[in-house]
Amino acid sequence: MPTNEHLAGQWREWRHTRVAELTRPYGWTALVAQFWLHEGTAGAVLEGLPGTWAVSEGRVLYTPPVSGPNLSVNGEYPSAPVEIPTGRNQTYGHGGSVPVYFGDREVETVPRTNDAGDRILGVRVRDPHVSVSAAEIGLTAFEYDPAWRIPSVFTPSARNDIEAVTVETGVRETTTQIGTLAFSHGGTDYEVVLIGKDSAHGVQPVAHIRDRTSGPVSYGAGRVVELQFSGDGAERIDFIDFNYAHALPCAVTNFVTCPLPPRQNHLDFEVLAGEKKPANDVARVLTYEAPAT
Repeated sequence: MPTNEHLAGQWREWRHTRVAELTRPYGWTALVAQFWLHEGTAGAVLEGLPGTWAVSEGRVLYTPPVSGPNLSVNGEYPSAPVEIPTGRNQTYGHGGSVPVYFGDREVETVPRTNDAGDRILGVRVRDPHVSVSAAEIGLTAFEYDPAWRIPSVFTPSARNDIEAVTVETGVRETTTQIGTLAFSHGGTDYEVVLIGKDSAHGVQPVAHIRDRTSGPVSYGAGRVVELQFSGDGAERIDFIDFNYAHALPCAVTNFVTCPLPPRQNHLDFEVLAGEKKPANDVARVLTYEAPAT
């Protein structure tokens, strides 16, 4: 069992990295726009971006203007229609994505679905000149408390893709359930669903929870706890450490589609650990409008 000093020191290093990643020049606090395209869209003009945009067979296509400002796509200025692959920056499933810029701004595309089950594509823009610090958004956390590092047991299941409801009304995001995590607190047994986030080092297990602090103390749409499989190669999770609970990016920007936690992951106690809600709230303004039928 690691010492409390060791646990707290590791958490402080993680906390610094978490805040630095969130507020970096092209981090989540730098998002300034989010546009939506549907299959069959053609010739769309997106405010603040050059050229025209289309979707064909699930692919986002950018057509540069005849003259004037242009996008930089993978280090080159395109002279003909070019695909902007989904992914890039901090989104899941980077796949074959490439760097895209318009001046200093970074452009990315993300795949989603709508309530009707249709595939939709988002175009996001990040501006490094508006990225703000943790102090400016009032981002703080509880001090590390080893009591919130709780033994747990992971039960894997077949991967199951769920189209989760998000904070963006009408938009759903694919989350992949990989099993459940059981733990005890205050004499009561709990079991939460885990999702798997694909990373360069394999699948990252994540618990997306709400608890009785959600809203008054922590972010109202819930927090996530990124977990670790045991280092011996076994598919085992020995602890859930709620000190690492942090808000999804919708806590600091309007231009995202954070999924909401499943009902099973609503905990009936206060998790007085991890990240608190930002002191400066983000005004939620919807960016998606379903097409007329």
